[in-house]
Amino acid sequence: MLSKRSQIGLISLTTLLVSGGIWLFAEDQAYYGPIQAAFLRIGLVLGAVWIGYPQISKLPIWLATIGIGSILAVLLFKKAAIIVIPLLILIWLLRPRPSKKRNSTNRESSSSNR
Repeated sequence: MLSKRSQIGLISLTTLLVSGGIWLFAEDQAYYGPIQAAFLRIGLVLGAVWIGYPQISKLPIWLATIGIGSILAVLLFKKAAIIVIPLLILIWLLRPRPSKKRNSTNRESSSSNR
């Protein structure tokens, strides 16, 4: 069984090859042109996902959901950007951060020096 990253890469390569095949061998570009363009775009996006998969897999699910929802809102309703962009900045500023644990050896050494 292939890993998820390998599967994404193979699907990306397949869609790019199909797009190239349609471009080379299709006689009616007016009919097959949009299909070829769709395969090309899907292949390119999957290629970008394949490159960034190690970082994407570490992304928190809530952040990914908010990001995709924001992109869809702006694409569907252009005026939503007025609300979405400041909201994303606010979420970025208020996001949960890992707690900084104090090193217990530093406290022990400072108390013994007194």
